[in-house]
Amino acid sequence: MLDAGSGFSCDICINNLFAVANTKLLKDYAQIDGRLLQLASIVKHWAKLRGVNETYRGTLSSYAYVLMCISFLQLREPKILPCLQAMEPTYTMVVDDTECAYFDEVHQLRDFGAENKETIAELLWAFFHYWAFQHDYRKDVISIRMGKIISKKEKNWMTRIGNDRHLICIEDPFETGHDLGRVVDRQTIRIIREEFERAAAVLQHDDDPCMTLFEPYHYEK
Repeated sequence: MLDAGSGFSCDICINNLFAVANTKLLKDYAQIDGRLLQLASIVKHWAKLRGVNETYRGTLSSYAYVLMCISFLQLREPKILPCLQAMEPTYTMVVDDTECAYFDEVHQLRDFGAENKETIAELLWAFFHYWAFQHDYRKDVISIRMGKIISKKEKNWMTRIGNDRHLICIEDPFETGHDLGRVVDRQTIRIIREEFERAAAVLQHDDDPCMTLFEPYHYEK
């Protein structure tokens, strides 16, 4: 939904309690280390301008990109973000017999990533480099619920079932049978991976990376 006055864009969900739990989880992660909000904002802006943020075209949602950023920061060495669902829960909401529980007293964790001194510029390049060259699309699932990479085999996401293709696997932290990447098909996975490669190359080699990185992509008519 787009507000005509402010130009602010947002999604509106009605009677979706999973969305309430998910939104709170993302908000709590963002309070632990400011680099998450910076990284996610840049990645979402890039994805929108480059045309890889449109689920109706077979690309990824903004929510999926935020989960990718959280997972990436959980996997850095030293870690920048913890795994809140692996800690003793202080928040619980039951939705459709599914327990959405995690540690939400995040004020206690604000120095968690202090040992990691990477700048947002370094993290942005590393994010794109990871998704361009390091992630194993054939075998791996990112899981912020577990705070690590898990296997497609473990999730039984090895083959296409109906319209769920599992070509880039992003586990929902509460609806764990839900792969946020299920909408991506063989054509759009190629486009997404090419865009990750382009972004990594631009950030590494371009003299004016911001202008080139955010150059709008125009679909051929």
